[in-house]
Amino acid sequence: MRAETVRDGLWGRTAWVDARAGVAGDMLLAALLDAGADLDVVRRDVAAVVGGAVTLETQTVTRGAMRATALQVRLVESDLPHRPWREVRRLLHAADLPERVRHHALEAFGALAAAEARVHGVDVEEVHFHEVGAWDSIADIVGVCAALEDLGVGMLFTSEISVGNGYVRAAHGPMPVPVPAVLELLTTHGDVVRAVPLHGPG
Repeated sequence: MRAETVRDGLWGRTAWVDARAGVAGDMLLAALLDAGADLDVVRRDVAAVVGGAVTLETQTVTRGAMRATALQVRLVESDLPHRPWREVRRLLHAADLPERVRHHALEAFGALAAAEARVHGVDVEEVHFHEVGAWDSIADIVGVCAALEDLGVGMLFTSEISVGNGYVRAAHGPMPVPVPAVLELLTTHGDVVRAVPLHGPG
């Protein structure tokens, strides 16, 4: 994956993300750090939410004969696997974050909560995050929001998104790829996401 700053404009920098091979939180954050986001700023904002529960470390690697930045988000403390949306929201509101970082992190988790609620047929306030409720996933989302803010990105574009296929084992058992909540998010959350082309293998 690559994240490239394209140009500076009226709304700040415009960035483009190459997601043709898929996208994961740590990969996107690593790409933004490689594009120039300050790792210390990202660490500061992540720590404001999760404290010392995780560490963020980068290293230069080779992928397909190309230089890249890889990011490791490591858990320092034991973590409860399930965290409700209201608890994630409380943590974000209580954290000492730049307002735009807080706003975008709340929007991201709110969209995920709404997608989970629709898929599972529950009230949004009753949504419990599983994989995305863990500290490392919170660090990915907050870290990406912090990196975009540090880069001064006002508009973000993406290539077509590869959604993959097959099955994955999740907290609810085996699920098809993309998992229902991700598919719901990609296909129904706003005109911007609807405009992004999706494709599977081949």
